[in-house]
Order: sequence, then structure tokens, then C-alpha cells
Amino acid sequence: MKALRYFKVAAITFALILANSAPAYCQSPQNNPASAPQIQTVKDQVQKIGKSEDVTVILFSGVEYYGAISKIESDSFEIAEVDLKQIVAISYADVLKVQEGYGAMNSSTGKREKRPNVKPLSTRSTWILMLAGLGVIVGLAVWGFKRLGRRQPASPFPRFP
Repeated sequence: MKALRYFKVAAITFALILANSAPAYCQSPQNNPASAPQIQTVKDQVQKIGKSEDVTVILFSGVEYYGAISKIESDSFEIAEVDLKQIVAISYADVLKVQEGYGAMNSSTGKREKRPNVKPLSTRSTWILMLAGLGVIVGLAVWGFKRLGRRQPASPFPRFP
């Protein structure tokens, strides 16, 4: 009985030791080079955003940079990173995604919050919503006044001599 327990302890110990040093076969490697269409797409996005505009750059490694584009070259571009307070050179081949603008710093998490992708209401839809709301308010007021007008007092107020 004791031998079986020692065998189980030894097996679990070796399994834990070997599990920590074994490579993870399910994970894909992070060093995949970007394809030519991906690089061209990133170049076009950077050109479209333009120089001295705010940008969010997400690399294949997961690192995010926030700043203004300071220089655009044929194989890379530079941004003035606002959090690091320095110029960062980024190769087009390292970039996963480029987005225009960046959010404000959240002081509790230490990360930047992305701006919501919500379009403001147009003038026409604003007027339609205002008129519909006004119609509902007027309808409820008319209904309430009609209902109050038909009420009869339960009994006259008592009069004191």
C-alpha cells in the first residue's frame, strides 16, 4: 500500500517537472513574416492617415504604440509615441493593424481606452426623435387632463362652524 502511494507521488512529480519544460505544440509561432499584400495594406493605411496624425499601431507581437506619425518611408515609418515620449521606428512587416486615432489613458488600468466607433446622430434624425418625444409628452398630458377632469370628489369637505 505504501509502495503504491510512493509510486503515485513520484509519477505526479515527474509529470509536473516534464510538463513545465515541454514545448506547447498547440500554439502557433509568433514570428510569421507578413505577406506582401499585408505589407501593402499597411503602407496604404499609413499613407491614407497621413503625416502628423494620431494613430494606433498594433504589432504581430501584441505590442501597441500610440502617437503621431512623424516620418513615412518606403519600408518603415516613425511615430512620436505619447506614452514612451520618444520616436519609435516601425517596419511595415511587423505591423498587424493600423488604426486612426487613440483613446485617453485610463488611470486605473494604465492602458488606453479605444474610442467608441459610434457615428453622431444626423440633424434630420435628431429632429425626428425630438418631434416623436414631443408628441408622446403632449399625448400623455392630454390623456392625463381628460382623466382628471372626469373625477368626482368622494365627499364634500367637512365644514367647521
